[in-house]
Amino acid sequence: MGTDQRETPVFREGAQRRQLTPPDGVPASILLVDDNPAKLTALAAVLADLGLDISTASSGRDALRLLLQRDFAVILLDARMPGMDGFETASLIHGRPKSAHTPIIIITAEVGSDAERIRGYGSGAVDFIFSPILPEVLRAKVRVFVDLFYLQRKLALQAEELLESKRQLRDLANYEEQIKEEERKRIAREVHDQLGQSLLALRMDVSLLQERAEILPEDLKERISDAMNHIDTAIRSVRAIINDLRPPVLDLGLQAAIEWQLEEFRQRTGIACTLQVRGDDFHADQDDKRATTLFRIVQEALSNVIRHAQATQVQVELEQGEQRLQLRIGDNGIGMPECHKADSFGLAGMKERIGMLGGEIGISSTPGGGTTLTISMPLDA
Repeated sequence: MGTDQRETPVFREGAQRRQLTPPDGVPASILLVDDNPAKLTALAAVLADLGLDISTASSGRDALRLLLQRDFAVILLDARMPGMDGFETASLIHGRPKSAHTPIIIITAEVGSDAERIRGYGSGAVDFIFSPILPEVLRAKVRVFVDLFYLQRKLALQAEELLESKRQLRDLANYEEQIKEEERKRIAREVHDQLGQSLLALRMDVSLLQERAEILPEDLKERISDAMNHIDTAIRSVRAIINDLRPPVLDLGLQAAIEWQLEEFRQRTGIACTLQVRGDDFHADQDDKRATTLFRIVQEALSNVIRHAQATQVQVELEQGEQRLQLRIGDNGIGMPECHKADSFGLAGMKERIGMLGGEIGISSTPGGGTTLTISMPLDA
């Protein structure tokens, strides 16, 4: 009596199908590897309704060649293939840095074999499917890894969107800063050309009147003198406003502007100030945007010295090398607690302005040991 030799069925029927939705509309690619064309066709048919981009390979070498061309969300490998079996193929796949983390599911007929599992996990497999395959089990396992792949892609897209949003915000802040500086320059010029010149002309007229006031009554002489004092006060106020908006000395270069600011600070506060310059001549023409940004930071740092540092000395160092420019502002004040460093000197705003120029900013301080602000930026910013 002959024995009916029947091939072990590949699948057991019964499944519920749910198509997966990629976050960017591009379906995930999966790779099926088996030397049996009929099994490849059956596997592809079971997974067809998931909306995936399915590739097939009939050997481990074909699978490795496909991996050189594209990435896959998950790979299904037959354990028993002639030449290079599924375990060797899995080891080689995970030996490549680009595919080292690609999930691999081993398909095997050795149900419950501990040796098979140990070998599979040792070669880099993350799961097993045992023959005969239940279609719903196959789809469920594939769906898990494809969902993870889509989640990673979604996170990557969100990270790209976040970076793009941050870049746009930085560009907007950069544009607003440019507009603000241009507006300051325009207002300073108009104040100088119109109000400043008008006050100067008025002072000249009152000065002439004062010179010829001998014949006038004393009360009129006093009024003329008072008017002259008011005009002088107004002229000083106009000059202060112009300097606050944009000091004309900035047109002479960064070093000249910092020297002027330190002298004005010393006269106003009595705090000793020194400027040490290393490198190229900072009186030469500098990039206006860079010079203005650094000058504003010096202004803000000095303002914070007055408010918080209780310092008696301030030292500013300006250094220019072949590729980078550095500015250090240090004081001998009381320093600051560690918990306050993040907010000190308006550090967040300074970081943003320096970051627009590709630079970096750091602060070092110890209680009672003073504070030093260090700015470094590339010269080609």
